[in-house]
Amino acid sequence: MYTPALRTIPLKSTRAQTYPIISVALVDNDERVLHSLSAMLTSCSTNSFSILWTCTNGSDALNRCADRHNRPDLLFLDMSLEGLQGADICRQLRMDNSVTPVCAMTCYSLNRYMASAIQAGAQALVDKNDDNALIQAANTLVHGFAYPDFETPKTAFVRLRRECDSKPQLSPREQEIMELCARDGLLDGEIADKLHISQGTVRKHLQHIMAKLGVKSSRQAVSQWLTQDHHHE
Repeated sequence: MYTPALRTIPLKSTRAQTYPIISVALVDNDERVLHSLSAMLTSCSTNSFSILWTCTNGSDALNRCADRHNRPDLLFLDMSLEGLQGADICRQLRMDNSVTPVCAMTCYSLNRYMASAIQAGAQALVDKNDDNALIQAANTLVHGFAYPDFETPKTAFVRLRRECDSKPQLSPREQEIMELCARDGLLDGEIADKLHISQGTVRKHLQHIMAKLGVKSSRQAVSQWLTQDHHHE
């Protein structure tokens, strides 16, 4: 449950009224959307929203959220970012953070991302072109609630941690190969040369990795590897 900072606003009477200052972060690959959302939220009359930061890519968002001084009270996250997708960002954030609510947003049909947003640990999914829906979601999430079928940050955090702990662990060699794929972007032949093994051996390791992670492609394996919490310390 949040305890936002309070701002005292003088009134004409001798009494003062306090409004909670809610720090908000926005992640969207369109600068125009970021500007529009910032203006809309800061002009909201039902709460005092303050834009802590905005960014256009997932890696930057994760790095900012990892810094407790840059961690917002509420995060709006576009689900269809370029590169690291919104669901992957949300999952990684949630595995590291049991407090900050995430409002996933999209300009596409909500059904397109509903299941992935829930699984990734978001607290709501709304149409980012609907100002009223965004404000309603913000007011709901900052009070510690989640939308129907979604989990609270704490519940999602516990679930994702348990799922991660229950997955088969990769061997040291498999971890080494995943690091070369994910961090260095090396291809099978380059990995083989670097580790002094054959390409066939690399492919066999990748098949074992995909089976352990429960994915069907090396690209999915890399995405899941990048979103595991012990690789973003």
